[in-house]
Amino acid sequence: KIHKNSGFDYYTVFSLWDTFRAAHPLYTLIQKKRTSDFINTFLTQYEQGGRLPIWELASNETDCMIGYHSVSVMADAMMKGLEGFDYEKVFEAAKHSAMLDHLGLEAYKKNGFISIDDEHESVSKTVEYAYDDWCIAQMALKLGKMKDYHYFMERSQSWKNLFDPETKLFRPKKNGAWLTPFDGREVNNHFTEGNSWHYSFFAPHDVYGLIQFHGGAKNFEKKLDEMFSLPSATTGRHQVDITGLIGQYAQGNEPSHHAVYLYNYIGKPEKTKQKIHHILDKFYKNAPDGLIGNEDCGQMSAWYILSSMGLYSVAPGEIGWQVTEPYFDEMKINFEDGTSQIITKKTSFADLQNFGFENVPMLMQKEPKEIITVPYFKFKNRSFSDEMMLEIKSLNSKDEIYYSIQNQGEKTSKDFSLYKQPFKILKTSTVHSYVKKGEESSKTVSAQFYKRPHNYTVQVKSKVHPLYTADAPEALLDGIMGTTNWRKGDWQGYQGTDFEAVIDLKKTTDISFVSANFLQDARPWILMPKNMKVYVSADGKNYTLLGEAKTSVNPEDEKIQIETLRVEAQTKARYVKVVAENYGKLPVSHISAGEAAYIFVDEILVE
Repeated sequence: KIHKNSGFDYYTVFSLWDTFRAAHPLYTLIQKKRTSDFINTFLTQYEQGGRLPIWELASNETDCMIGYHSVSVMADAMMKGLEGFDYEKVFEAAKHSAMLDHLGLEAYKKNGFISIDDEHESVSKTVEYAYDDWCIAQMALKLGKMKDYHYFMERSQSWKNLFDPETKLFRPKKNGAWLTPFDGREVNNHFTEGNSWHYSFFAPHDVYGLIQFHGGAKNFEKKLDEMFSLPSATTGRHQVDITGLIGQYAQGNEPSHHAVYLYNYIGKPEKTKQKIHHILDKFYKNAPDGLIGNEDCGQMSAWYILSSMGLYSVAPGEIGWQVTEPYFDEMKINFEDGTSQIITKKTSFADLQNFGFENVPMLMQKEPKEIITVPYFKFKNRSFSDEMMLEIKSLNSKDEIYYSIQNQGEKTSKDFSLYKQPFKILKTSTVHSYVKKGEESSKTVSAQFYKRPHNYTVQVKSKVHPLYTADAPEALLDGIMGTTNWRKGDWQGYQGTDFEAVIDLKKTTDISFVSANFLQDARPWILMPKNMKVYVSADGKNYTLLGEAKTSVNPEDEKIQIETLRVEAQTKARYVKVVAENYGKLPVSHISAGEAAYIFVDEILVE
């Protein structure tokens, strides 16, 4: 439908994942009327389109980034007393965004975090949802909605469930366990345009809680120092957005932007000043390439403007600013009402802290109930042949842990028992567990384990891409089927090469068919193999062609789909070799024509 706005200017192109951090807080100082129009635009899009914008471009929602950061913009404006929009409507829209079941939110609400099994970019989504939920809690407090306040304050602590006590980093979880192996510098599909170091200080609304989880200010300072002193190179996937590195701090992309101010929270403002002035000196210059990263609709330069004034909003939605020494001897800010303000290097800390908001009363914060963090599992592999040992741990070794086991086919699990020591899993089953402190309990986490119906082993002859290993070669035989969301990590990927694997059936076995699942997602270069050939052998040396299956999927088809290629025959063999021929170079119709295609393979079945 064609709509007409009334009473405000309607805007478009909201790069909210970027701009909520500095650009929009800057606008609350120098563009109050426009900020109100932005928010009325958000509300109009909510009413006409069904939800608040995430990353809106030319009046269309792209969903290309994460979070629901329009709530940050709205909460910041509300807390700073801006007028010209309906506060009750804003809260309604914000709560609606947070209660949806898409983009990992269903798992986030149920489990208190998002797992790799639930959604890709699980760590980034968890910690950014947690901050947005804190923003909604501040709205609720302002409006006197105390039940909503406590609910969203509890959700805002979800970052705690991904804090790894061993590495002191935010670490992905898979099947209830910490992802292993783990490299904090690796850029992969568990983070949005970043790695664990870029995200492990993203609890901007709960910095003191994060300091406590590190064991105090000294340990927190050491961790910050470590981030700035690590090698200035990432591992894993090449990400063009990650630039302007000081150690693993990345000024050229948004997730790190607040981290340089965190020294203020531990009584080390001189370190904040030194690093900010270094960034202002080295990473911004008057030239065509004068920004160290993508401008992202104003965020990169807004960081410069605020930091030059000695101001930054670590957690938009919070009254006041984090401050440091202004960069210039004198700066003059002209306001919309015709007044102005001079900032100099001698401007007092208190004046900067409350800059622009002298008449806004500070709200009395209500102490939220602290969540109990969920337990986590330790095991070798989620599929096994005979038995598997399972250990359950908690962030606090003194916590009481309870668990129950639900075997395959059972409608309900057994009663929960107090966990005392590691135990064996003997059947395909689901284990449920929670932590209890007094009368309070954590959310319940679950993990699935699969007993393989055979003891087959597999040897992969091709070189797997290091980011798409699906944990181990055995994943090809574990009975766990990958979904169309390959970013969750259940598929093995091979780029620019054929796939070849040999399965040892351990003894001569009757074979009626051999099949394998393949994925096509053409836009990120994943194409079906041209064909799959199956060979059999009695000795593992001399092979006979059993048959060939060809794909029915057009390489130009951009639909995300799974195809099972199957070769049928009646024979006996001990060894089965599966060879899938890579498509080769991407077709001329592809936006990246000429690049090497991937094969993504998951489950091989021999019957």
